[in-house]
Amino acid sequence: MRNQAIDSREFRYAMDHYMASLVQRRDFAAAVKYYEDNHCELERAGSALAGSVLHHAAMAYAALSNYPAALKTARVAQNVVAKESDSVLLAEIFLTLGGILRDMGEMKEAERAFRDSESIFRRKDCLEGRSRALNLLAGLLYKQGDYKNSLSLIMDAVEIARKLNDRKKLAYMMGNLGRIFTFIGDFSEAEKRLQFNVNLSTELRDWKEVTRARIALGYVYIQQGEFGKAEQSLENTYREVVTRDNKRNQVICLSYLGELYYRSGRLREALGTLEKALVLAEEIKPNATLAGRVIRHLAEVHVRLKNYSTAQRFVTRAMRVMRKACNKVEIGALWKIKAIIAEVNGHAAEGRECFTKAIDILTESGVRFEEAEALMAAGSPGLFGDRRRLTYLFRAEEFYRNSGLSIKLQEIERIIHSIDYPVAASAGTGPTRPTPSPGVIDFLTNCLAIKRFIAQLAIIGRSDLPLLLTGETGVGKDHMARYYHSLVRPGAPFVSVNCASLPDTLLESELFGYRKGAFTGADTDKKGLIVAATGGVLYLDEIGDMPLSLQAKLLGVLETRRVIPLGSTEEIQLDIKLVVATNKYLEEMVEQGTFRRDLYYRLSGFTFHIPALRDRKGDIPVLLHHFMERSHLLNNNTDIPSELVHLFVEYDWPGNTRELRNKVKRLEVMAELVAEGDLVELSRSMFTRERPQIEGSLFDRLEQLERRMIVEALLVSRGNKSQAARLLKIHEATVRTKVKRYGIDVSVEGGMVH
Repeated sequence: MRNQAIDSREFRYAMDHYMASLVQRRDFAAAVKYYEDNHCELERAGSALAGSVLHHAAMAYAALSNYPAALKTARVAQNVVAKESDSVLLAEIFLTLGGILRDMGEMKEAERAFRDSESIFRRKDCLEGRSRALNLLAGLLYKQGDYKNSLSLIMDAVEIARKLNDRKKLAYMMGNLGRIFTFIGDFSEAEKRLQFNVNLSTELRDWKEVTRARIALGYVYIQQGEFGKAEQSLENTYREVVTRDNKRNQVICLSYLGELYYRSGRLREALGTLEKALVLAEEIKPNATLAGRVIRHLAEVHVRLKNYSTAQRFVTRAMRVMRKACNKVEIGALWKIKAIIAEVNGHAAEGRECFTKAIDILTESGVRFEEAEALMAAGSPGLFGDRRRLTYLFRAEEFYRNSGLSIKLQEIERIIHSIDYPVAASAGTGPTRPTPSPGVIDFLTNCLAIKRFIAQLAIIGRSDLPLLLTGETGVGKDHMARYYHSLVRPGAPFVSVNCASLPDTLLESELFGYRKGAFTGADTDKKGLIVAATGGVLYLDEIGDMPLSLQAKLLGVLETRRVIPLGSTEEIQLDIKLVVATNKYLEEMVEQGTFRRDLYYRLSGFTFHIPALRDRKGDIPVLLHHFMERSHLLNNNTDIPSELVHLFVEYDWPGNTRELRNKVKRLEVMAELVAEGDLVELSRSMFTRERPQIEGSLFDRLEQLERRMIVEALLVSRGNKSQAARLLKIHEATVRTKVKRYGIDVSVEGGMVH
């Protein structure tokens, strides 16, 4: 009898060793067959050795996507090994069990299994196992859009990898860190971690990890608006993954390229690319998260193509997938698309409800970029009143500014700038400045250099030479162009074109026009914007972003004073005054070969550099007084409180005059919720984040920040204290106490805050 037990134990040792070798060689079919042929021998076993064999069998079943058999076998292995108390083997079984449950869509159960595994590894002081458990748990939370908790877990895993001096694992973890930083909107940190991953993985010759990191870097460039850089990176990486026949990475590359194309206006390319990605994704696994993300992007494209019924079908498909995966980010993004579709179909109440859901879900997820996209969409005209719109836009603006996304920041600042917020009738009317003669725009300044230039504008307008304005974003180049127009050709057309906001092909057709049949989709004749400006002023903003091919065409127009529309041979005579502007250094671009030298010389006949607002502090009180008068924040013959002027003058204004105007507009919206006489304190709280050196104790600063957050939460929730409490993640009673303490006025009429 004893000899039989020894023989049985030796057989199980041999069985375990053989199963382990088959799994290691990834011969999963052979492992499953061997297990099924010999599993009866394990029925008499109650040892950890039997648990190890069962564990290998569960891994093999899972690799073959036979999840029911994998789950059943893993559970048996867990029960067998658990009888002998905690062990490293039990922790490994929990890891496998978590992976099986995750792939079956049982996210909560999978999270519990991964946490059990990490706990056992920690008790057993097994750093390597704990690192793997933390990474898998972080990956699970990442897939569900819980990036904050995922980030915390990955940081712990990185520290363990450093202790183990495991450079391969460290590179892998840094890549995951980079992806999380991308989704929470810290793009500089994301780029730094991913580049670390590329460099270390290249040194280790881990080409699979290099590819993953380069794909992730391409996505970072998309979010930063570096479309050319992103396209080059992703197309190069895509060719590599096609060569290696890695379908999953092909899908990711194609989905990112599709997003890049539709964000840059290339909708047909986006549609074809994403349809190709969907075919591959469904070959891998239909109705999985990978395919669901592609479907969401297809919905985005069809919205832009105005195929709203098709977009709705894609939203419905993607929502089923993402709800099953518990992916908050994708669900929030889908609610945003639903809101846009509802608005287009005339269902305003549904649109508002969908936007509110989208913003709430994305705010909770912590993915700031997608949250800002939803806020910006909700802040566009259509569904909400100006106060609500501005509240959403200010939140998005703050993210774009903190993340350094200059293109997005310029776009949202223009939207804010365009909103003339209606003030309450009881606000009174402040003193008005003498207005210029009819048709003339004023340009307020105390800067001597600007005053001298303004005095010369009428003389400049008598020549046919272009006017080149340079300076940082927001200094007032567009306002100067309009001022010039009001002086030299008042009442005539003023046509403004932003060369950075349109894709190359669209910019050409918009500028020069086309004849019917000139290209696919040209169903009618289109008069170009250059022709539309005849008799008036054409303003080309961000001229430094105009592609070289169009620079040559523009030069020809300037030299001949004629334009030929696309698809035509007929020349159209022009009579325009041209103003161009840029925030770039064109001389450097000429030396680098990215801007034509001959065009630069043609444009720079009259050049003026508008200084940054921080370099002309004397203009800040003048502009502040002007904007506060327009916003009715000053009563008749009232001066601005000196402390408020001090706050505005001390700030550096990276967004220049445009940022100052938007700050006053934000102050106007927030002021309606506070008692009179609180403008200084409200302004101080507005600058808390920008100026951490502000005077006062730490307690004072915290109070200022707290007050501002409560006011903004009440604005978003339209005065609903319960909803504001949920947004702030505090108890409703706390909100009521703080409202009373800070004198915040929240009277509700028709569901709006006053």
